[in-house]
Amino acid sequence: MTNYKFPSLIKFFKSFTRVEAIYMTFVVVLAVGMALFFPDLMLESTASPLLIICSVMNVIANPLVETMNAKQFRGNFLIDIFLIEITYIILSLHLGWYTLMLSCIFFWIPIDILSYIRWSKNIDREDENLTVVKRLSLKTSLLLLVAVVVFSLVMGSIMTNIPGSEDSYLEAFATAMGMVNGVLLMLRYSEHWYAWVITTILYLAMDISAGAYGLLIDDIAMLVVTFYGIYKWFVYTKKHGTIQEKFTFKNI
Repeated sequence: MTNYKFPSLIKFFKSFTRVEAIYMTFVVVLAVGMALFFPDLMLESTASPLLIICSVMNVIANPLVETMNAKQFRGNFLIDIFLIEITYIILSLHLGWYTLMLSCIFFWIPIDILSYIRWSKNIDREDENLTVVKRLSLKTSLLLLVAVVVFSLVMGSIMTNIPGSEDSYLEAFATAMGMVNGVLLMLRYSEHWYAWVITTILYLAMDISAGAYGLLIDDIAMLVVTFYGIYKWFVYTKKHGTIQEKFTFKNI
């Protein structure tokens, strides 16, 4: 079933359970409170209103978009472009995370568009706000995750050795792992959640290193939602029997 129309945000928010609503409200209040009372903690040694606003938008939008992923809501990809990727580009320019900035421009924005198109071709027949997702068998899943880590380690090494690059290996590894996560998400594989767990932990370490302690709210909130997403997609794939023995790029 194909439907390129942007799904209903009203229907999406109405689908929130009480726990989901309380959690998102808590994250929003905490992020805004940090920005108002402890702006220096949002980004080290800066009080720039633009950067503080970008930080707050990231803290709020990241767990919201991941919640959309967990609930198989395809509109998350377009929201991600405007509320996350653009703000990440601004923050990366300030913090000197140039690999991350380039990945936003040349990878994340294009793949968000492609992901929206692919997800729109796999609408759940029972609920048009849902997208059909799938997972691999345990053996194939473990082999894929090993390949993902090895690929990210190699790509991280390549990125840090680019002439003129000042990116740390941690940043390069996080960027590579995040890109793999993006591809798996586009393909609707639940294994992308495990790659995202690693990526989020790396971002947490980067934010601590940069002194951006306010962004730790975002990192921790993302981790919580990620584990929730693992649970939600596992339940869906088990119920609908969308489990594959082999990894494929085909849109099935």
